[in-house]
Amino acid sequence: MADPTITDIKGIGPKTSDGLATLGIDSVKALAAAPVELIATLPGFFASRAQMVKEAASDLLGTGRTATPARKDAPRRKTAARAKATADARMKAETKKQTASKKKVVAKKKAAAKKKSTAKKKAVAKRDAAAEKKVAEMTAEKAKRKKAKAKKKAAEKKASEKTRTKAKKAAVAKKQNADKEKLKKAKTKKKAAEKSKAAKKKAKAKKKAAKKKK
Repeated sequence: MADPTITDIKGIGPKTSDGLATLGIDSVKALAAAPVELIATLPGFFASRAQMVKEAASDLLGTGRTATPARKDAPRRKTAARAKATADARMKAETKKQTASKKKVVAKKKAAAKKKSTAKKKAVAKRDAAAEKKVAEMTAEKAKRKKAKAKKKAAEKKASEKTRTKAKKAAVAKKQNADKEKLKKAKTKKKAAEKSKAAKKKAKAKKKAAKKKK
């Protein structure tokens, strides 16, 4: 019977087999003997999956345990160690790259959040300034209306006082004219009375002189 191959294990196809080969794992025996940490360095593998395929390789060999490589596999172990070191370095570089990428994303998010916060603050400040301006304009308009009302009221009061003063003056002038007219009539009446009295006296004197002449 032919020896089993790695692709005989469920879940391992040609692509995964090629990937394991780059780690120095090119047989079922090598897979059963490889450390879980080394198998887990393969892209798409985790510790649990690495342990699962390792156990599957051991079951396929019929050992039920991890096989210990023979002395003739020493070069293969060295290759595996070098592959592991390469994989570790690659993983470290990838981790570093991912960390840097995450930091960059975080920094970008922080910058965006800061920009958004600044924009929000500016919007709030602009809104508050507009509200204050509106309040100031309303206050100024109110003061203007109040001043205009006071001015109108003062003008009306002044006009009313002027009208009253004019009416008062007119009443005084009318009274004065009436008094003058009354005084004039009284004087005229008195003068007419005095004239009438003088005429009567003259007539009486004339009559007396006429009698005396007879």
